[in-house]
Amino acid sequence: MNFQIRGMAGRRVPASLPGAGALLLVLALAGCGGGDNSASLPAFFPTAPPPAAPPAAGPGPGADVACTDIDGSKMNVKAKTITINNNTAGTIYPVLATSQNATNEWIQACFRDTSKPYPTKFVYKLYVNEGVGLAKGASVTITLPLFSVLSKEEDRYITWWNGGRVLLADNNARLRAAEDVKLPDPVGISCTAGCNLTTYSSVVGLPENVYAQLSEYTFGASIFPPGDPKRLLKPENVGYNISYVDHVYMPVAIGVRSNPYIGFSGSAQALDAFRQTLRSFLTTNGDFWPVYNLSQLKLPGAYNTFAQRTGDQNAEPDVPVGTGNLRPTLVPSRCVPGNDGFSSACTPEESKKLGVGVQRMQNLWGACVNWGAEDISKHVDAQPVCPDNLKSTMEEVKQFFQANQAKYVGLYASTCDATEFPPTPFNFLTALSHIYGWVPFNERCGAGVNALAETPGWDHAKVQLEYIQNLQYNYDQTPTPPADRIFNPYVKLIHKDLDMAAYGFSVDDSVGFMSELGDGLVFNVGGTNGLENEAAFNYVDGFSVSTGGPDGPENIPVIKKYGACALVGGKADCGGDVIMPTNTRIMGFRVGTPSAYPLEVHFTDAKSNEYKFTVKKPFAACKIDSSNTACAPIAPADLVDPLACSVVNASGALHANSAAWCRQIVPVQAKTGNKVENYFNTTSPVDLL
Repeated sequence: MNFQIRGMAGRRVPASLPGAGALLLVLALAGCGGGDNSASLPAFFPTAPPPAAPPAAGPGPGADVACTDIDGSKMNVKAKTITINNNTAGTIYPVLATSQNATNEWIQACFRDTSKPYPTKFVYKLYVNEGVGLAKGASVTITLPLFSVLSKEEDRYITWWNGGRVLLADNNARLRAAEDVKLPDPVGISCTAGCNLTTYSSVVGLPENVYAQLSEYTFGASIFPPGDPKRLLKPENVGYNISYVDHVYMPVAIGVRSNPYIGFSGSAQALDAFRQTLRSFLTTNGDFWPVYNLSQLKLPGAYNTFAQRTGDQNAEPDVPVGTGNLRPTLVPSRCVPGNDGFSSACTPEESKKLGVGVQRMQNLWGACVNWGAEDISKHVDAQPVCPDNLKSTMEEVKQFFQANQAKYVGLYASTCDATEFPPTPFNFLTALSHIYGWVPFNERCGAGVNALAETPGWDHAKVQLEYIQNLQYNYDQTPTPPADRIFNPYVKLIHKDLDMAAYGFSVDDSVGFMSELGDGLVFNVGGTNGLENEAAFNYVDGFSVSTGGPDGPENIPVIKKYGACALVGGKADCGGDVIMPTNTRIMGFRVGTPSAYPLEVHFTDAKSNEYKFTVKKPFAACKIDSSNTACAPIAPADLVDPLACSVVNASGALHANSAAWCRQIVPVQAKTGNKVENYFNTTSPVDLL
């Protein structure tokens, strides 16, 4: 599945649809205008059921919630689950947290009511076995409804599905805050035997200086169907990512529930091996990269390194570096006692310096970019050689952010809270902080103000692509650049050293945010035990299949089920069929992580026609960059076996249009974001040929 959404806390979630000619319009929205248009539909679509009276607001029986479908009928939204498996040798302390939203779009979509904002003013935290955690080898499954009602009179809901966070800690320190207020058990949530859940509301989120890895999820989507002013809930997909953008602490692998064709994101490494790689990074590519001021290694991403460099926190026994009552949030790794023999003899001044690796990044910006009259001597201590291609891209990115900051200054007096502070200036350090986070200048203005894509006079998409390919991934160029020319060594740590399909920076799409058909998510720490698919996901190995067809009603399905079977030694090894939702138009599916090739793909359409075709081998890898702007065309016979393709009708007889349908299968490689995805595209279901 390939339908992506917004709603992850603090993350840019890119749209991801096929390139030109591809027809995989997952959760397609066309043909959803007002009125009954069933009489004009092709015979492929069954007639829509008559609309019923809208349901009353509030949860349905058990963990299910009654929402309103596009035609006004009742739509029973089943709860989804989060499973957590502890594959480490120690204890894990899981915490789930919801997001604050001025407008709760998921509630609006469920009720199909945009007249009220249904604001979420608090963070709601759900603790699993609070203070006790999950022991070695333990597993729990938490059932989460779309929402729990706290007060209908106040329109107060806990929305479990929109922008949730899963914090997985191996130390209980600071997981609770003084501002947390305990609540009665919310309606609809539950946990497997031996698991206790406690819920708190709070005005604060989870702090950065905890011993934990952050992951993010969003269930379903809140959309506006074309021509319809009311939001609609699409509950089918599960969205997720592991936020290695902010920091790296533990190996977390996230898999999908009830979809065996999608491999896991993140890392299923053993905890000790993972941490050994972090230690190696500190003395090699990272060159004493800064760490959080904790007694266990937790490394900030590049953005947090610049954004949090001046922060302080209270002295606590597990916060080892500093004097007096305040200690820096980030310190050079060599200053932390016990970090593999690194010296702890750091003066307060030395503890504010962030290591050779970060200094090299600053030196690169000093050598490659013109900073005008600004004195940058206190930030730069060397002048590395800057190649022309690096210089031109870095200068372009700097000017792009300078233009964004200029717009911010113009907006500040009328749009932002300018009563106490001046707007953030554009200088060496503020520029690096915003550039490495790929975040606009909008301090004290609100998250939606001054979007980068709206920077006047600039092609945001072009600049972002060059930033990704020419800068963030420059460690992977040939020849390999020397250490003093690597734009962001942290990205190399995430993608190469730790070999993770996960975000290394905020617009990193190689495998960052995922949105897949599923009943829930599985979060693993330290191994693959408990995942439905124990292979890592990537876009090279698998593909998506589009069914094609004309526009139709949003709530009438196109496909009943799909599956794939690896053909090994003349036998079919099948992963089991994925059953499609019965009230949603979805025109395709993804076989994201096949077990082996050749691979027999099969699916059943809404008219009970059964399709089969065999993919002989994987797509060839295609890399699109400045020297290669498109993938080579693929002859269908190179990948699809023409003798192993058929469509049979509901009676089991070969369909009259079987051969014609097989001839229309076209393999395509299309660039989406900064990655290449593989597709098998078809233009029409067999009954419409």
